Amino acid sequence: MARPKPLERAVFRRFLTVLLLTSAALLWLSAAALTARQATAQQAPAEGTATLPLELPDGEADPGIARLGEALQQMKTQNPVVARVDGHEIRWAEVLTSADDLPERYRDQIESVFPALLDRLVDIRLLANAAREQGVAEEKAVRSSLIRYEDKLLSGLLLERYLDEEVTTAKVRERYDSLVAVRRANREMRARHILVGTEEEARDLIAELDAGAVFPTLAREHSIGPSADRGGDLGYFFARRMEPAFAAALLDLEPGVYTPKPVETDFGWHVILLVDRRDDDVPSFLDMQAQLRQEVTKEAIGRLIGSLRQRADLEMFPEDGAAADDEAQGGSQ
Repeated sequence: MARPKPLERAVFRRFLTVLLLTSAALLWLSAAALTARQATAQQAPAEGTATLPLELPDGEADPGIARLGEALQQMKTQNPVVARVDGHEIRWAEVLTSADDLPERYRDQIESVFPALLDRLVDIRLLANAAREQGVAEEKAVRSSLIRYEDKLLSGLLLERYLDEEVTTAKVRERYDSLVAVRRANREMRARHILVGTEEEARDLIAELDAGAVFPTLAREHSIGPSADRGGDLGYFFARRMEPAFAAALLDLEPGVYTPKPVETDFGWHVILLVDRRDDDVPSFLDMQAQLRQEVTKEAIGRLIGSLRQRADLEMFPEDGAAADDEAQGGSQ
């Protein structure tokens, strides 16, 4: 794609000027080597960082912009080369990515800012090439900064891809369901039961209940437990404090429903009626989703970092470097 003609470029010289962050290479260019043009900006550049201005449209329509918009639609699938700078190719997708830091209203009308973005990428490449020719990229401080930037970039990309697989809505929902199960298991319940010595007796009592018998009455007449005088009423209690089989049977019941089969514990055979279950005050999944996602994310990162540390040849030194040096010298004597 050829650079815009002078007449087309004149359209974009009426644009407002704002400051954008430059690419990583420009971060280490000396401020004294560049003279930034005056521009209206919402945010000042970081101290000691020279930036290139970018001219943005003032909202005036132009027929050339409409034609450019049609061409950009084709570029979405073709990703063509839009410029070459000393043999280096700049493609359409790179220009589009460079608009990420623009205000939303400009990102929504990329055809208006595309020529200015392309000009800016060309200028950045020219400056970067000049810096390389002058040996700036080989300076010790610059190389250290580039290595730090590369480490941050690569670690961020790896972590992002890992979390995309490990932190899914399904896993967050699984965490929520587990939380609900624990909360409900710890709710206070009120129940009645009939305790008898054999499974056959318990089955006969269930048959009588199915036929319409009154539970408290049967408990007073047949239960051998201490609650028989109260019609088998156990009052309110936490299920976790009961025998495991008894508690499990309760969790499967709804208020007003009795166990369809006898329940065996160390005390004998039970027929259990759930009378009431107090509210558990568990928030909805939508209310807890953000918090649970953070928890799942934190655990996933911990697993990844833990596995990497186990596989690494890692040495951690004391904070007191002098002490470490003393130990090293003592060992060499």
